Amino acid sequence: MEAREKELKFLATEGKVIIPFFQRTYVWKKENWENLLEGLFSKPYGHFLGSIILKQIPVPSGEPKKLEVVDGQQRLTTLSILIKVLYDLFFPELHKTTEIVMRQILFSKPYETSSEYFVKIEHSQVDKEAYERVITANLDGKPSIDINTIKIDEDDDNENKGKSHRIAQCYKFFYEKLRTEHSEKERESLFNKILDPNNKMLVVIDIVEGKDDEQAIFDTLNTAGVRLTTAEIVKNALYQKIIEKSGRENAIKFYKNTWEKTFLSDEETVRYWEREKLTGRLKRDNLEILFHSVAIIKVFFDPDKHTLSYLSKLYKERIQELGKEELEKFVNEIIDYAKIYRDKFPDFDKSTSFTFEDSVTRLFHILEELEISTFHPFILYIFKKFGNSEEEIKNILANLERFIVRRMIARQETKNYNKYCKEFIKDPNSILEKLKETTDEDISNGL
Repeated sequence: MEAREKELKFLATEGKVIIPFFQRTYVWKKENWENLLEGLFSKPYGHFLGSIILKQIPVPSGEPKKLEVVDGQQRLTTLSILIKVLYDLFFPELHKTTEIVMRQILFSKPYETSSEYFVKIEHSQVDKEAYERVITANLDGKPSIDINTIKIDEDDDNENKGKSHRIAQCYKFFYEKLRTEHSEKERESLFNKILDPNNKMLVVIDIVEGKDDEQAIFDTLNTAGVRLTTAEIVKNALYQKIIEKSGRENAIKFYKNTWEKTFLSDEETVRYWEREKLTGRLKRDNLEILFHSVAIIKVFFDPDKHTLSYLSKLYKERIQELGKEELEKFVNEIIDYAKIYRDKFPDFDKSTSFTFEDSVTRLFHILEELEISTFHPFILYIFKKFGNSEEEIKNILANLERFIVRRMIARQETKNYNKYCKEFIKDPNSILEKLKETTDEDISNGL
């Protein structure tokens, strides 16, 4: 492993820079873009922007270099978009003098004498199209970006949240900010500052495949940095382990047929899994609720002993115990539960309507109104276990509804619901015994 202070222009000497298939999608938002831009304008040369970890990928002799980004892709992606925005805003005479360096930073060629250029940073499927559209805009006959069609997410704008790809939003934010609040001279100065060989604002850590423990380095840096979501940590641990057990090519194939197909197939799917719900006092996205539920069902997360902050750690411990076949089975189980969750767990808003006879939706609505998410793992388990018996599912969930409503009317505590959820997963019929504990007299006293 080798760590060096570098300027962004180091990219000019690199070939293809690949974002691994299992890494998180582009998630930076307005606050991150504002902080980056403010720091670049107000801080002196050498202002530290963060670290980037790169791993050399072996290539046949004579082929251009290939690097894999182990960490820092959010920062690298954002800086490259900023460079492109600055270039796009320059007057035509500046285009002539800056095009060569812009292409060196943002594009690569298959070989030196080639007239073809390819986008240097290669994103995975969900971000690839949006990123390449931004980087190639107005070049070599490619269309420009229509800023007016891009909607930037605001924290209080839930209705339009996620309508435009985050990469397109980043481009629009920089474009409008730099065009309206900064002069041509200031934009030119910023371009020069970012690419100045003496402005070493990044620490680039080069690691060697097979020699350096990239997972340990990644975990160490991310413990102190921006918090990764549970799903991102689990995904990274899962597919790194699958690479170890099955090789990279098999792991990529398996990833595309499992994780990518289920969680990243299109922008609507990504938005669904990122959508937050109120669970008790916490806001959690659908993906974290799913992973929490699966961990309880598989009995390696005990809600009576563990807090949510331990969820990713417990997943990583579980993953380390699994062999090749067990790993693949575990991933497929997660995928099965994910399909059930998306298909069966409804989202409620003021316009949601359903009939009283729709007992399953009625149960979910009761849980939503009472702000109870404790029984999600049990409900998920029941849908999977009795998937071929709709009548069985309805009967069990009707018992759960009676259990919850009777206790609510009797004004009984909910603090033991974690314990009851575990018991019900172990034996769904135990709900009937628990139902008896709330007597008609308890209900009368509660009214």
